[in-house]
Amino acid sequence: MRSLLQLLGLAPLELGYYNGVRGWLLLLAGSIATGTMLLLSLPLGEQWYLAFVALVPLLVTSKERGFVGGFLGGILAVFWCAWLSTTGVFYKLKFFEVAPAWTYTSCGLFAFSFSIFFALWADRKNHSRPIWWLASVAVLLECVLVLQIPAHLALTQYRNPLMMFCASVGGIWLVSYLVWFANLCIVNFPKKSGWIAVVIALSFAAQIGQSAPLTKDSSNQSGTKFAMMQVNSDNEELMVSEQKRIGAEEPKLSVWPEFGGIIFVRQDDPQRLIDLARESGVPIATSYPDTFEPLPHNVASVVSAKGESSRYEKRKLFAGEKQMHTAGVKPVAVPLPSIGKSVGLNICFDSCFPWIVGQTAALPDVQLVALPTIDPQSPHHFLAAMHAAYTPFRSAESGVAIIRADGHYGSMFINESGRIVAELKNEQQAKVFSLELKRKSTIYQTLGDWWLYLMIIALVTEPIVQVSRARRKRALQSIQDSQPRQTSESDVDIP
Repeated sequence: MRSLLQLLGLAPLELGYYNGVRGWLLLLAGSIATGTMLLLSLPLGEQWYLAFVALVPLLVTSKERGFVGGFLGGILAVFWCAWLSTTGVFYKLKFFEVAPAWTYTSCGLFAFSFSIFFALWADRKNHSRPIWWLASVAVLLECVLVLQIPAHLALTQYRNPLMMFCASVGGIWLVSYLVWFANLCIVNFPKKSGWIAVVIALSFAAQIGQSAPLTKDSSNQSGTKFAMMQVNSDNEELMVSEQKRIGAEEPKLSVWPEFGGIIFVRQDDPQRLIDLARESGVPIATSYPDTFEPLPHNVASVVSAKGESSRYEKRKLFAGEKQMHTAGVKPVAVPLPSIGKSVGLNICFDSCFPWIVGQTAALPDVQLVALPTIDPQSPHHFLAAMHAAYTPFRSAESGVAIIRADGHYGSMFINESGRIVAELKNEQQAKVFSLELKRKSTIYQTLGDWWLYLMIIALVTEPIVQVSRARRKRALQSIQDSQPRQTSESDVDIP
């Protein structure tokens, strides 16, 4: 029993506990335990509450293993998580028809920041650092990934209403911080009173999080009707038939997947889309390449019976797309007369960057963002599910609703608070839903990445404070050593 408590960080470890083979075996066990709980807490696993304790086994078992041991433990945990995801052992929905290359690539990028943190954590000289500073380091390492493909521990919380409220205050950075902080608290409070307090706090948070449904289905409620089309972009026949079918329900807008218009638009002429929008009576928002030289833009627009709106050029290009397209430079919103408001336009990978969606949402009169998306295929739709999890954060941060339409998996409508109102799993169809559109003011939309800047300040100032304290301590010790020692009677030899 004591060994189990030690592994969970709830009892102190004896001196030499990590020595020899036993220490490395414990590191292996901790990595596997953390990787498994991480998988279960991520999208598809949907056990979001596990994220608040998922890191504890690896934090405990890597603590005395040094920089290399901590780094290897982090790498193993992430790739164990990736491998488990390819097996589908914990998933209800199975999809084995594609190779897992994208799963390992995306997880490998997250493994960079994850493993660097555990390498720093495993270095003994960092054990005296305050918990708030260590959590800041972990999130700032996540921040580095925005240079390539963002990845956040916060994605475990995309269905948690309490964490969506936190995102509206401090963005996805604050949510990641709280998850890291909770895990570090448990490890750093081995005394009974400390870890019980943490468990009680997390239980309270969980109760708040589950006080309302995590996904609220409003497809049959009154309000403005919209549609999302989840059909492979090469299936022209199904896209046309579904567009005509939903016309009977009279939605104000149908959002198609990214490149949904590629079959219908030739040489920058969207006439076939215009004709389909006129025939169905429903405007269409989708994307397709234009004819810009030397590389085309990936453009999105709203096409209706009256013609095509202004075009938005995708600003964040994903992986090999940088060799295929030219990136755009500005946000775009277009009026949608049927709702009397404007619709912001973003495309796919844009949604991984809070400031990109935030700039679109900040445009005048925007209450809705249309987000055509297409994700690389991966076993059990792992990559699509991870990407979809960003969208509730973008809604919660910006205070506007978002319609995400993917070609394969995870199309969803999210309201202005980050709540999922309607969604599709892997169905190939269009879905109509209703919602009262409204815009919500958020602290994050007003102040931006203030929490991120606060963590940067904390990262810089804490070591300075530590050095200053050490200098004062040495100075005080030097003064004490330089003072003449007073002789007491006990020090005098009495003949």
